[in-house]
Amino acid sequence: MIASMTQEKGNSDNNMNILKRCKIIREKHTKSAYLNINISGEWKLYSGDSVQTINTEKPIAQGKDYGIYPLYVLPSKRSYFKLETSEGSAILAETHLPMEGGYNFRDLGGLEAKNGKRIKWGKLFRTDDLYNLTHDDLTYLSSIPVITIVDFRSKEEYNALPDKIPAGVKNHYYLCIEPGRLKEFAKSVHTNKTDVINAMKHLYKILVTDDKYINAYKEFFTYLQAQEKLPILFHCSAGKDRTGLAAALLLYALDIPKETIIKDYLASNDYLIDKYRALIEQNPFNKYLYTVIPEYLESALNEIEKNYGTVHNFLIHRMHLNTEKLKQNLLY
Repeated sequence: MIASMTQEKGNSDNNMNILKRCKIIREKHTKSAYLNINISGEWKLYSGDSVQTINTEKPIAQGKDYGIYPLYVLPSKRSYFKLETSEGSAILAETHLPMEGGYNFRDLGGLEAKNGKRIKWGKLFRTDDLYNLTHDDLTYLSSIPVITIVDFRSKEEYNALPDKIPAGVKNHYYLCIEPGRLKEFAKSVHTNKTDVINAMKHLYKILVTDDKYINAYKEFFTYLQAQEKLPILFHCSAGKDRTGLAAALLLYALDIPKETIIKDYLASNDYLIDKYRALIEQNPFNKYLYTVIPEYLESALNEIEKNYGTVHNFLIHRMHLNTEKLKQNLLY
């Protein structure tokens, strides 16, 4: 028997160490699954269609020492895994979802709060647009199943590229947040780095000061507090600005450390490279329009702190958020 197999609620440091050194990867075209493990010693991996149904009687894979191992699970379904090692155990799933027609599709599961608890896997998904999702992508999402979709895009964006909806979705909410004049920068030959960065920082300030946009985020948080509306997928066009701010506020509400919040925010840059490569090659300054830098998010957070003292005060008093209820629903 592997040491610490029965200590699932034991040392959170061991759990964190495992999550840093092991991950599930799913290939976006075939949706084939792999375990990338960097832990020495014996290990076993169990799987299920949900965290609650993981079958710990029979491992689907086992081995010794580090490597990348293929996992024989259905490509059409999302799977969740329990990894048991000589250093402890952890629940795993892929952070980056294998969407052939998407780029910035992510599960916020596994992120650690300040008290050592973690965000539940398969409950919160931040993504870019859903217009190009394939039949296999939609089948995969329906296996989760996604219950609620929140779309932060403008009417113009939605009409041009309407969402493709996975089977099983019961709620589809449209919370319009206009991106302002940002598209004009992408077309202008006179655009420069400073102009784009200042425009992006201004947008982020508007998102947390304009009542219309604050109310959109406030409505988003009412859905997050309703257990029957989970799992929830929220998105805009790129999944980095309007969605990025929504994710950051959500992570603050769950007491995720700021360092982790910034890391999650900046991860969009890795996932969106191919989506906007051509536009950036046309105009190098578009890089600052189609990627994110810490200063964008900081401009919103600084504005919140200037007006409300802390982000926590903003969430409680302006967004009327019950953070304790949210934590009960979304942390384990």
